[in-house]
Amino acid sequence: MNKKLLLSLLFFAAISAHAATVDTINIFSAAMKRNIKAIVIQPSNTPERKAFPVFYLLHGFGGKYSLWINKVPQLQQLSDKYGCIIVCPDGGYTTLYFDNPLDSSSKFESHFIGELMPYIEKHYPTLNDRKFRAISGNSMGGFGAYYLASRHLDLFYAAGSMSGVLDLNPFSPNSPISKKVTDTTCCKVNWDKFTAFNIADSLKPGQIRLIMDCGLDDYLLQVNRNVHKKLMDRRIAHDYIERPGRHEWDYWKNAVEFQLLFFRKAWDEK
Repeated sequence: MNKKLLLSLLFFAAISAHAATVDTINIFSAAMKRNIKAIVIQPSNTPERKAFPVFYLLHGFGGKYSLWINKVPQLQQLSDKYGCIIVCPDGGYTTLYFDNPLDSSSKFESHFIGELMPYIEKHYPTLNDRKFRAISGNSMGGFGAYYLASRHLDLFYAAGSMSGVLDLNPFSPNSPISKKVTDTTCCKVNWDKFTAFNIADSLKPGQIRLIMDCGLDDYLLQVNRNVHKKLMDRRIAHDYIERPGRHEWDYWKNAVEFQLLFFRKAWDEK
């Protein structure tokens, strides 16, 4: 066998032997009375590092737990590179990651906070401290990440949004998203509450590390600019990035590594 080829094969075999692992877990949700799946990417162990920070990565509208790893298989390498466990929960198709009082099958906040997170910390080598937990997501997952983080500041040190649906007003009351938070038999119940939600309104300076980014050709760019301006006006520190890109996976494949770098720096702070 060619010596260079042999060395290459040995090199890739060595990488594979220590590569991050990908698990599909199945948790029974008492909140929703059914099993809910999630992806867990665990970095290869090293003698120096026995436990890891956790990065919760939320999918967008119409997605499910496996969407991120299917679209961005490089998450395996990123888990190793940034030394963190990556968890990709299932948030349903159009749930916004909150508990819907009108639909007992859609209680994703209760599942995420009360069932998924405790399961991860019981079964995986996590650093069980607020400082070592981060959450982000794309599109609907960006809203979910900011929403959950702002409601559970005791659990999260950092939060991010990639092309986030950070303002629900552009969606009509007849959209699939609004139907999830509206009483269609009578009158609106939660729509005003959720269209009014803004991460800038719910925070005080210094409570959490924030990052947000959006593509220059994304239809949500102005929405993200508005939230950025409001954060600036309220003097809430955050990293804000605009760069070329649309509301699509080519953009998010790139964005997720920027956010992981941001979180890794936050975890490494003294």
